[in-house]
Amino acid sequence: MISVILVQHNELQLTRNAIGSLVSTQDRSFEIIVVDNASEGFEPERLRRDYPTVRIMLNGENEGFGRANNRAAALATGDILLFLNTDTECRQPFFSHVEKRFSADPGLGILGPRMSNPDGSFQLSAGNLPSFGREILDKGVSRLIRRRGSKVNTLLERRYSEPRYAGWVTGAALFIRGELFRKLGGFDPGMFMYFEDKDLCKRARDAGFRVEFDPSFSVVHLKGGSSSTSLSPFLAGAYRTSQKRYYALHRPAWERALLAVYHLLLGARSERRRQTSGTT
Repeated sequence: MISVILVQHNELQLTRNAIGSLVSTQDRSFEIIVVDNASEGFEPERLRRDYPTVRIMLNGENEGFGRANNRAAALATGDILLFLNTDTECRQPFFSHVEKRFSADPGLGILGPRMSNPDGSFQLSAGNLPSFGREILDKGVSRLIRRRGSKVNTLLERRYSEPRYAGWVTGAALFIRGELFRKLGGFDPGMFMYFEDKDLCKRARDAGFRVEFDPSFSVVHLKGGSSSTSLSPFLAGAYRTSQKRYYALHRPAWERALLAVYHLLLGARSERRRQTSGTT
């Protein structure tokens, strides 16, 4: 059985939509666990009224993505876990397909679907594990992807049109064996948000399991495509903190030094922009 875990913070309507899409499309029995990260005015009864079988956990503070998912995973009864963003929508049945994939392949540890924009267009949701050079390249590619008419979109969609091994798949819709998740100790609690999916995939690969991208089924990601440069100051800070932790855990010293210099340059540029905007 699959246990679906959703973490929400001030986004009840998105959560309701995501649950509704699951209930109306999936072809196997499953459980849903919702973790509320201290949302303002959240009334769990409103959610239970429409979905009485959903299990709801209430956190007294916003613990971030990884910690909240870890709490729910400890209660999950499914042998496969699906970590699903609340800003997603399922439009086709695929749970039976996922269960067959894991059952037929003991070496498969993590599986990610094709992610798409609401209009069905391609959304990048898998790739190679981060390094300093890879991230510089990926940032440039991300800028081109956001231009919907870019040839890069066509090339990437063609490249990811077939199943393939991946360094990482996005935590917006990530299937993992429950036993493996527990063996790995879950998501790194030191990453409030961002990079926790890449870190989990890295550790799964190091443990001898494969991470795979499977475009034969898809999930709509309503708010996908944000980059670290377009985030609020709080989220941008969380991004950089998690990025530094990933590099401290998995990258060599010289890349950590390059990243520190890069962050200093970003900080200086942000300060210049703040001062300029304050004098105009």
